[in-house]
Amino acid sequence: MREASIGPPFFSRKPGARGQSVAADTFHTMRLKRLELWWRALWIRILVALMRRAPHERPAWGAGPVRVLFLRHDRAGDMILSTGVMRAIARSQPTIALDVLASPANASILEAADYVANVIVFDKKRLASYLPAARRLRAARYDAVIDCMVTAPSLTTLLLVYASGARYRVGIAGRGNDAAFNVTVPPSARPQPHMVDLLGALGAAFDVDARAGALRPLLIVTPAERDWAESAWGARRNATERRVLVNVSAGTPARLWADANYVAVLRHLRQRHPAIEARVIGAPGESARAQRIAADGGATFVRTPRIRDAFALVATADFVFTPDTSIAHAASAFRTPCVAMYVRGTAERWALYDTPGESVEHPESTLDTLSVERMLRAVDAVWSDSRVSRAERG
Repeated sequence: MREASIGPPFFSRKPGARGQSVAADTFHTMRLKRLELWWRALWIRILVALMRRAPHERPAWGAGPVRVLFLRHDRAGDMILSTGVMRAIARSQPTIALDVLASPANASILEAADYVANVIVFDKKRLASYLPAARRLRAARYDAVIDCMVTAPSLTTLLLVYASGARYRVGIAGRGNDAAFNVTVPPSARPQPHMVDLLGALGAAFDVDARAGALRPLLIVTPAERDWAESAWGARRNATERRVLVNVSAGTPARLWADANYVAVLRHLRQRHPAIEARVIGAPGESARAQRIAADGGATFVRTPRIRDAFALVATADFVFTPDTSIAHAASAFRTPCVAMYVRGTAERWALYDTPGESVEHPESTLDTLSVERMLRAVDAVWSDSRVSRAERG
């Protein structure tokens, strides 16, 4: 740890004081976090009390035109995993017009979604965006609003539910905020439910079939995006060539895997299966790193300035290797065979969904010590077992 440059380092402290200071800082941070959670919980209780409504029987959604707002103003992965239930709700009745409140990070995911009438972009990190968003939602006169937070209440989401002015408020029961909703549905009854299953429970309010096939995530790439991806891959040299896409960006430090490990995976695939065409992608801020890994692993780096560029490559790939990010969820949406890496306690909710592949959960809180050998075994197993062609995936 680097010391602050105020005065000579160490000299003003007794032996052991530095470690004590770090421990004190950690304790202070934990206390602040607990205080923040307590304060947020207090405001949620106050807001729920103000929003209190009597339970309502499930409306007859097909009786006339219905404007429905789905709140999904968070991360890209959450949006992808919500697309199945969004589509199912939008198509459950011809009378329903579905709008989605999205974030700057995930709005583009719905660009080609024909089941969404309008996408409203809301930046919850900008205080100045709250009042204009509230005015726009109220002016839209929604009949129903759907709370996307299916595991725990969110203060921001409750504020948006309230601001919408919708007559029907739809949410999952049992989260401690039932009084704020008048159309509640029970949570998923599946043992160890995936996030798709948890979100899919919302469909019960609209008589949606909750079978896996009906809720699987859906991404739609445009013809132009698919053409761009095909050009990035190049023409297939023969019928046995398989396209391998490796994503090296992790989103958080805990999901970072060493560059040399990715290189080892690429070299292993090249050695075992010479007829591959490998591409490496990374977030715009990690382009230099992705380029190094591609060069050392005998692959080609492809720039993906937009998240939809990355999705188009997933859609046209035959095999994907990635840490737990939106790329893994995109593989689920396209049913592209995939090997994905997860830290402890995350695979149950966020693993690959209804997709050929393997979700490898490391028993530690970071991927630092996840061995290359473990991942090579997963790669070989999925490579051998996968028989889903691009034509069959659609």
